[in-house]
Amino acid sequence: MVRSSDEAVGDDAVVAATGQPRAYWFELLDAHDAMTWPHSDIATWLLSAQGVDGWWAQSLTVSYEQARGRREPGQREDGTFEVSPSKSLDCTLVRAYELVADDAERADWLDPALFEVRAGDRSEVLASTPSKSVRLAWPTGAVGAPDDRTGRVVVTFFQPTDVTGAPAGKVRVAITHAGLTSSEDANTLRAFWKERLDALDAKCSEG
Repeated sequence: MVRSSDEAVGDDAVVAATGQPRAYWFELLDAHDAMTWPHSDIATWLLSAQGVDGWWAQSLTVSYEQARGRREPGQREDGTFEVSPSKSLDCTLVRAYELVADDAERADWLDPALFEVRAGDRSEVLASTPSKSVRLAWPTGAVGAPDDRTGRVVVTFFQPTDVTGAPAGKVRVAITHAGLTSSEDANTLRAFWKERLDALDAKCSEG
């Protein structure tokens, strides 16, 4: 199930970052009739008029819109949905990227499961940046795909480093699937991509 912003970020973290709990900000926004404002105006007001950090202004805005019924968890301002599961992998950055970017490698951990979400039997890379990101096609007719265009699946890679710039810790991989047409499809694809990340991690562990 797609988690709400409140579930993803605890209220203690909101207080630590903004000085006030969500309930305070929601009441303040209600007092200014913020539900009549566009998303961007709410975030801008929190940032400029209330001094809330930019990231937290966006987070509070999404939480407020979800709490007041303007959007569902995982839903973007344009009405589409997005999921972005991630996982730490037990291999190098170069190897992790290769496993996603290379057609033959994906045939082991991704392609055999595509039928589960009506996405054909072979994945396709649309664009890639070595060791940073891979964009995959999501065909029309697949779960979550719009009727008039292919969907968007972007795999991103992050390697933590120490103070000298040397790799430190496990590589983090996130799969962001945007442009989904319903919360039900978002829940299905969140579970699908979490399973595929587990399969990718198992492939990493093989060396």
